[in-house]
Amino acid sequence: MLRNQSKQYSLYSILYHKIPDNHILKLIDQAVDFSFVNKLLESSYCKYYGRPAKEPEMMIRLLILQYLYNLSDEKIIEETSLNLASMWFVGLNPEEELPHPSLLAKFRVHRLQEVTMDEIIKEVVKQCVEKGIIKGHSISIDATHTHANTGKLVPERVLKHLAKKILKNLEEERGSIPEDVDANIPDYKAIDDHKVAKETMKAYLEDLMEKAENHIENPDTSATALVIKNSREIISDEKFIQQKEYVH
Repeated sequence: MLRNQSKQYSLYSILYHKIPDNHILKLIDQAVDFSFVNKLLESSYCKYYGRPAKEPEMMIRLLILQYLYNLSDEKIIEETSLNLASMWFVGLNPEEELPHPSLLAKFRVHRLQEVTMDEIIKEVVKQCVEKGIIKGHSISIDATHTHANTGKLVPERVLKHLAKKILKNLEEERGSIPEDVDANIPDYKAIDDHKVAKETMKAYLEDLMEKAENHIENPDTSATALVIKNSREIISDEKFIQQKEYVH
């Protein structure tokens, strides 16, 4: 469900006055009309029913920051939470919580179905060029540059990323990886057949989730349990499993 409400700034938002007017994020915000995002993704949301979704514009702004600074899901959330300009750019008050990094992956899989980040980035760049924020001689943005920075990922790589997050959280919570948990993630790049590589990674992740769950002491507070839950939602999506690649 999409929400239609104006942003209410808190007392702490006075800190945003410290951001200079010529900051690149302020210039982008002034140049780009982001209302195109909600319209673009409207068909992937139920307009009237269900729990309110994280505003797609906010999620897209996070992905734009990720593109600009070339950071991982975890790192972009961490960096944004520490950076006033970034918090302002995504439309949150300084004291508000950012979404969990796993929601970025879910957003790509479930919401960016009929549109890619390439298309969104190109629209942002187009508007910036029209307003003079980006000039041809100062920055080169073409299809190759966009492709490299948004990093199109095959599902195998996504499955590997999820497996690494499960292993990382499990090790942090327990101090070590339990002996019955296979920490040797398959090398999907060594498998020539794309279909076989995807099935291999999916089977490994499913086995990893089952084994890891046996070592979670408190599922309600466990970061490992949350990653497993989100991973199951992602791999249960038929569109994700069937596709050859998606934009990360």
